Amino acid sequence: MQVSQAWVLYAAELHDEAVRMAKKAIERKRDCEGAHYLLCRALFAAGRYQEVVDLADTAIDASGEDYNVFVPILNCLKAMGKEEALGNVRQRKIATLENHLKQVPEDARARILLGSDYAYLGRSDDALRELNLAVTLRANEASILYNAACLYCKLKRKPEALDALRKSWEAGFKDAAWARRDPDLIPLHDEPEFDRLYPAKPESPPASSSH
Repeated sequence: MQVSQAWVLYAAELHDEAVRMAKKAIERKRDCEGAHYLLCRALFAAGRYQEVVDLADTAIDASGEDYNVFVPILNCLKAMGKEEALGNVRQRKIATLENHLKQVPEDARARILLGSDYAYLGRSDDALRELNLAVTLRANEASILYNAACLYCKLKRKPEALDALRKSWEAGFKDAAWARRDPDLIPLHDEPEFDRLYPAKPESPPASSSH
């Protein structure tokens, strides 16, 4: 129940509140399904990278087979330039995904995430194979198209990346806070189309000292 409430808060861009609710769920049940992924995701969207890094091992261990938890952790490590830790966590993620796909070969999300890791390792052919399989399996799924955009960025294929990102937005991925913080999409930040799809949020005025 608390994880569901936390997702509602996250969707409303109330990231700090989502963090608090996810932590409550974890306090009640350490391996609560999806709680660590949401916690790390909300912390990343709030720019609280160090907190994600600090709880990374605990989150991975508690999440079991939920490979999604690796995504915000890797994003934070990359944003902070922690290359050694990034490499170690990526190897854990690859092993988890490869093992998972032996059991569930039709999992499109696992395939696109594995393709992304292959791209990081310079295995371009393997990366594109997994991308094409994922898009074939889930041609209109927003998260698959979003991750395809990230993968194309890693392969320095900006036109394909922008096309995939546009399709992702049209399919429903409207999370500007995530997209603008995602280090994989940095190559697109100078593209007007990126700003149109995911406009920067106006800075809030300083809070009054009387509040």
